[in-house]
Amino acid sequence: MLIQPVKGMRDFYPENWVFQKWLSEKWLKLGAQFGYEEYEGPILEPIELYLEKSSQEIITQQTFTVIDRNKKKLIMRPEMTPTFARLIAQKENELTYPSRWQSWGRFFRYEKPQRGRGRSFYQWNIDLIGSNNILADVEILTLACLSLKCLGITPQEACIKISDRNTLNILLKEKLKVSPSAHKAVFRAIDRIDKIPLDILKDELKKAGLSPNQIDDLLGILNENDPCLFPKIGQLFSYLEQEEIAAYCELDYKIIRGFDYYTGTVFEAWAKTSLKRALFGGGRYDNLTRQIGGKRDLPCIGFAVGDMTIYELLNELNKLPRLETNRVVALVTVFSIETSKASINLANKLRQENIPVELFPEYDKKLEKQLKYANKKRIPYVIIIGPDEIKNNAYILKDLQEYKQEALAYSALVIKLGNFSPDCQITPD
Repeated sequence: MLIQPVKGMRDFYPENWVFQKWLSEKWLKLGAQFGYEEYEGPILEPIELYLEKSSQEIITQQTFTVIDRNKKKLIMRPEMTPTFARLIAQKENELTYPSRWQSWGRFFRYEKPQRGRGRSFYQWNIDLIGSNNILADVEILTLACLSLKCLGITPQEACIKISDRNTLNILLKEKLKVSPSAHKAVFRAIDRIDKIPLDILKDELKKAGLSPNQIDDLLGILNENDPCLFPKIGQLFSYLEQEEIAAYCELDYKIIRGFDYYTGTVFEAWAKTSLKRALFGGGRYDNLTRQIGGKRDLPCIGFAVGDMTIYELLNELNKLPRLETNRVVALVTVFSIETSKASINLANKLRQENIPVELFPEYDKKLEKQLKYANKKRIPYVIIIGPDEIKNNAYILKDLQEYKQEALAYSALVIKLGNFSPDCQITPD
């Protein structure tokens, strides 16, 4: 019996993996343009790192756990922020602030596989550490918008919904007179506002301690769309209006994010297509490094975006790039066992010229079969080197796109192949 992959995990054949490479290069290049440095952390972490820092739903229902040989419980990382905070806390006195970090890595969540969601996924994480100024929020929100724009996704196809948890905390405490001990439960109810019926939402808010009048007042505020309702959000949107990304940004007080560590600005990207779901999210988390043992107050803001929802959106919009898995310029054929060393030498010389070539790995196959192989691999050129070519110190270069061939000396061959730029990827406009 053929063993199947673990449920929710994905196999990446070359034609699948090339999209991952393209996507990660797009986003990491975008981050680098803003000065973000790349880093990485371990896939396995002590479960204590996540307790009281991630949502309880993720910890209790959506994690893969491992018991090591010393009976210690480990977690396969479901997100990057706790690991990132631990790394910062360990060297908090050695870093230069503000610091800008980004990473591309693999994550695991034990949840029901569905469209745009699996149990293993890749994710771009980008964070700015050491500034609580609103300009840091503006920069991260700009990057969130540009992460869509650089893939060809327009404001008509997706948007960034923005809110502020600290503002809502003040609202609950000062205007609605809700006890601070109930805020966490209220936030968890708000986070589910689009997933449950209104009567169930009201029941959850009632269980959190809100009166019917408080519930009605809260729901009224959550449906407001005026950024000037609260000064901080109004200021944030005034900065965003000065950017070319303003068209992506929308105010939505219902955005709360499920992680308990968020302290201020929060946001989510949402598709405006039939996908109708959050694409990614992020926000400000100013206390997390202290929660895991750090000694300094280090404000942070960032976001993370996964590969699966973005793939689904690009696919739905017919904006997936056409990508070639093979960037080889030419196939060096092998005429016979007697000429095989000459073919090997030529292939190695061309590679030293930074020209990617394949060498056909068998000397007893007819030239016709080697040409068919090159065609199936979509290799644009074939180099034929037989006894006559060796004798005349020339090579037959066969163009499989134009169906023509010519005899070239080595120097002319290098120039011809070196000037060829394979159409290995076509990105959206």
